[in-house]
Amino acid sequence: MREIIKGAFYGAAVGDALGGPAELLSAEEIREKYGVLNEMVGGGWLKLEPGEYTDDTQMIIAVAKGILANPYSPVEEIGRAFIRWYQSGPKDIGNTTLMSFRNYLRLGNWEEAARLTAQTLNKLDSNGGLMRTLPVTFGYWGNLPAMAKWSARICTMTHYSQEGMACCIFYNLLVYLAGQKKTSKREMVTEALHETDKFCKTLDIHPTKFFWHVIHNVQKGTPSVIPRGNALDTLAASLQAFLNTDSFEEALVEVVNRGDDTDTAGTVTGGLAGAYYGYSSIPARWLSALKNTAELEEITEEFCRLLKTQA
Repeated sequence: MREIIKGAFYGAAVGDALGGPAELLSAEEIREKYGVLNEMVGGGWLKLEPGEYTDDTQMIIAVAKGILANPYSPVEEIGRAFIRWYQSGPKDIGNTTLMSFRNYLRLGNWEEAARLTAQTLNKLDSNGGLMRTLPVTFGYWGNLPAMAKWSARICTMTHYSQEGMACCIFYNLLVYLAGQKKTSKREMVTEALHETDKFCKTLDIHPTKFFWHVIHNVQKGTPSVIPRGNALDTLAASLQAFLNTDSFEEALVEVVNRGDDTDTAGTVTGGLAGAYYGYSSIPARWLSALKNTAELEEITEEFCRLLKTQA
């Protein structure tokens, strides 16, 4: 399990750090600047150091710590981790997440805060819930109803979105199946879609676009999706990169060179590909460049211990 868990968390962080410097650039601009972006270059609008990850991985760590502190009811612990992170003054926080944090500090209720944010911004489907949902898979490994429930609940702490909840449930289920590697990649996607449909009905979640968007975009020959800032496009681009390549490195390079929200696409793809291919598949040159790994190592070990107690 350590190979899978460590592969997922480090894979997400590596994808975030690889894609971060190209965030907001188009594919054409990336080609002009880098040729093919396949090294930890640093820079970008956030002025990142080579190997420095962004708020995507920082929020993954916050979610992980909250689940580990109280897996039976993690929302308040995750919320405390979110607010500590917010008050630490990170380089960047997404607009939807930032408004939900501020609303929570006024209202004291995460769901009410997210609902107010959705009403104010009219921007329901951004990818801020999806980018941080990875730890849910390992917090509820083998307990799929709990995985789906907490995936949706943690998403709606900041992003009150039917599409976003469905994306998170599907992604967490797919990472779980990827870690098991019992079937082909495409069979994993089909099974994750089936389970997502079941859990959406159970949890009274009613996405209008999710199922069509995923099914359409995983068909062979479908044009490449640009990973824009919404959850559906980020997920579709990550799925295409995962399905249409044969290694961790190929999947990451494929998705970050599409441009736009490259750090989140790298994070989502890296978590999935890392669980599937394992930690040993991540290029050593990327791992050696990766900064701030102490907390990644800590949550990896804690989840390994948690899963041992559940076995």
